[in-house]
Amino acid sequence: MANIGFVGLGNIGKGICKNLIEAGNALTVFDVNKSAMERFDGRAVLAKDLKEICSNSEYIFLSLPNSQVVEDAVDIFIKEGVENKVIIDTSTSYPVSTRQLYEKVKANGGSLIDAPLMTGPQEAEEGTLDIVIGGDKEVVDSLSFLFESYCKSYRYVGGIGNGHLAKLAINFCGLSEALLFAQLYPVMAKFGFKQEELYDILNCETLDNWVFQFYSDKYVKKDYRLDFALALGLKDLSYVKKLFEELNIPGFMLDGALDMCRVALKAQKPGETLDFSYPCQTMYEFAGVD
Repeated sequence: MANIGFVGLGNIGKGICKNLIEAGNALTVFDVNKSAMERFDGRAVLAKDLKEICSNSEYIFLSLPNSQVVEDAVDIFIKEGVENKVIIDTSTSYPVSTRQLYEKVKANGGSLIDAPLMTGPQEAEEGTLDIVIGGDKEVVDSLSFLFESYCKSYRYVGGIGNGHLAKLAINFCGLSEALLFAQLYPVMAKFGFKQEELYDILNCETLDNWVFQFYSDKYVKKDYRLDFALALGLKDLSYVKKLFEELNIPGFMLDGALDMCRVALKAQKPGETLDFSYPCQTMYEFAGVD
């Protein structure tokens, strides 16, 4: 049994946390949303702050919305003391930041790895996640007993930050493809090509994949239910843009994807969370398609 701290009990974090508990580990949990913590009342220690997470834990999992929040949390852990502790960042974080945090944690006697997810909330709940992992190989190898409690597969992809680089590469490709079809269905519909018929034409060996099927279903039905927040997709693409900027090279297609997300996000009302499929509705409106 391991003493584990878990920070961030949202759609992904709650599933990973549940499976770590069911594997017999002792969990201390924290989330800024108190109701998210309360679902673990009686099954885990509900921490009052991040200091308590750090003091109670050998291993600390992070499932947080962005790198700034990760940086703030890790800074608190370092001040509290991270010697002989391992921090596992499952978030989609900025790889350059991850590498800087690794150096800071290591200088204070601890370890940090990046272990983002290739699948989503359902797999987190079922304990069948696919993840990629970057960090010191000996540290990663020592954590296999933890990964096996919530993963179907886990793949080591090299040094620190490589997990987050791999996740951003996947998201850049997948999210860009989703936006490509978000533009295509409305424009073709305006010229008289029905969405259902266009789907039948596009649904071929060359284009058929999960992204095409998942988002085409939403675009044809105009069903923009919340599965993955538009704001989070914009954040991920913005991290890819920062990588281009680090090298002082243009983003070309990436810049168009970012512009499309920003324009669509303007429709988001206070208290509302738009799905990443919503840019298709924006395009329907631009094209004048009901």
